[in-house]
Amino acid sequence: MSSNSGIQIPSRLPLLCTHDGVLLPGSTMRISVDTARNMQLVKSRLLKGTSLKSTIIGVIPNTRDPEHDSDELPSLHSIGTAGLAVQVVGSNWPKPHYTLLITGLCRFRVTQLLRERPFPVAEVEQLDKLEQYTEGGQADGELGELSQRFYQAAVQVLDAVDLEERFKKALPLLTRQIEGLKLLQKTRKLRPDDDKRVLAIRKGGVFPGRQFSLDEEVEDEDGDDTAMLEKKVKAAAMPEAALRVCLKELKRLKKMPQSMPEYALTHNYLEMMVELPWSKSTTDCLDIRAARVLLDNDHYAMEKLKRRVLEYLAVRQLKSTLKGPILCFVGPPGVGKTSVGRSIARTLGREFHRIALGGVCDQSDIRGHRRTYVGSMPGRIINGLKTVGVNNPVFLLDEVDKLGKSLQGDPAAALLEVLDPEQNHSFTDHYLNVPFDLSQVLFIATANTTATIPPALLDRMEVLQVPGYTQEEKVEIAHRHLIPHQLEQHGLTPQQLQIPQDTTKDIISKYTREAGVRSLERKIGAICRAVAVKVAEGHKVSRAESPTEQHEDSGIASPPEMPIVIDHIALKDILGPPVFEMEV
Repeated sequence: MSSNSGIQIPSRLPLLCTHDGVLLPGSTMRISVDTARNMQLVKSRLLKGTSLKSTIIGVIPNTRDPEHDSDELPSLHSIGTAGLAVQVVGSNWPKPHYTLLITGLCRFRVTQLLRERPFPVAEVEQLDKLEQYTEGGQADGELGELSQRFYQAAVQVLDAVDLEERFKKALPLLTRQIEGLKLLQKTRKLRPDDDKRVLAIRKGGVFPGRQFSLDEEVEDEDGDDTAMLEKKVKAAAMPEAALRVCLKELKRLKKMPQSMPEYALTHNYLEMMVELPWSKSTTDCLDIRAARVLLDNDHYAMEKLKRRVLEYLAVRQLKSTLKGPILCFVGPPGVGKTSVGRSIARTLGREFHRIALGGVCDQSDIRGHRRTYVGSMPGRIINGLKTVGVNNPVFLLDEVDKLGKSLQGDPAAALLEVLDPEQNHSFTDHYLNVPFDLSQVLFIATANTTATIPPALLDRMEVLQVPGYTQEEKVEIAHRHLIPHQLEQHGLTPQQLQIPQDTTKDIISKYTREAGVRSLERKIGAICRAVAVKVAEGHKVSRAESPTEQHEDSGIASPPEMPIVIDHIALKDILGPPVFEMEV
């Protein structure tokens, strides 16, 4: 109906009290009917009525708590809406009730309540006779669509008979609706082909031509995931080839709906590209004297390895563009090949990353998987660069002699490009599919033997033999590094445990026979655990005794004297009889 001035309602109306919402003229809403009075109204008036007049009822908001159970008629709101019952649907589950589809016609004021039972009937006065506003009913309908969410505010809109006052009451509703849509917009990516989401407040009338467009107040680019990705891509300082690929993928991403599986794959690819250290690097520490002191403190002996590192530092001082060498430390287990790689990184002031290659039999571990595969990921080289965050770290390729070979390819062959100084400046991972410069990375490989390393791979590395330690070197290493470390690990101090050098020599010659010092460290750990038991028992005895209870023949063990010195007898008690005999 275009005008409320043409609507004439009966002077007496049955009243339907509801707390489901507020019916406004021009709007349509569904009302659930389950109370006794409302059920009787539906049965007697709507279901049995035969004329159009019988389908017009008055809908009044029930301001009483809906959980309040009482047979008394609640106090009636003075303003209501005459509605036309378009549809009545009954149901018995979960309890008998009706659902009404009602269209609001006009406002009315209750002038007198005529009866309360079986359902309320009142004499009403029609209010919507606003000749100066010819589109009032249409405006009510548009406002009614919004006001159903906010009950109390909607009641105020219902009470506002004057149209201008009605819009003033509705303005907070519109503001809240716009804020809700803005919040929804943050979680959804707008696409160029989407229609403009415009919420029209009024077409003419009080606010002629005024429209609120959600696109006018779009959040800044930081709130848009695609815009943030674009910023990161431009700030990543990529090479031209990589930047061109990223911009192309970004353009495809903007055209994809988020529900597509390829959207997540492309998004993850771009995230990986922007997180790689294309141009970020650390500054090398080229102080040769400080480097020599640091290497000597960390490792005893290994003069050949230390000299090679110092030579690299000296050449770097003379030529700043020197490519990182590719070293291979070959020696028996336990001689410190892995730990010396970490010390080299500390000496140079670089980040350190270890890649364990023992048992690797898939070349995709090195080169990565192509993006066409489900769950594809970059290889260990690119993942390592992402982890350290710089493009000139020290990479330790541990156990390179234990690489396998399978139907998935030969990882040793994949390392040929990585460890070739003439090729690794344009290393191409299958996942990235763009070249990455590895020429500034210092690669250090470790192996126990060169017999199982392919000749082509061995030819690309500078092999440095790491021999086993002599007995004198092991004794020095034990007292410089192993014994202090084990004391700290077991909560002991040098004032509680002392291991003389003669005892250390006995451990080396009679209980360990190896090129490295791992078994020696385990034996020292066993001694520390045995002493820790004695120290703990001594503390318990000293706490249990008091000065007045100490007697010479008490039979209670006294705390051990400190420090506990491990001699030949104590060594045999702790470690048992010697495993090896001295050869004549």
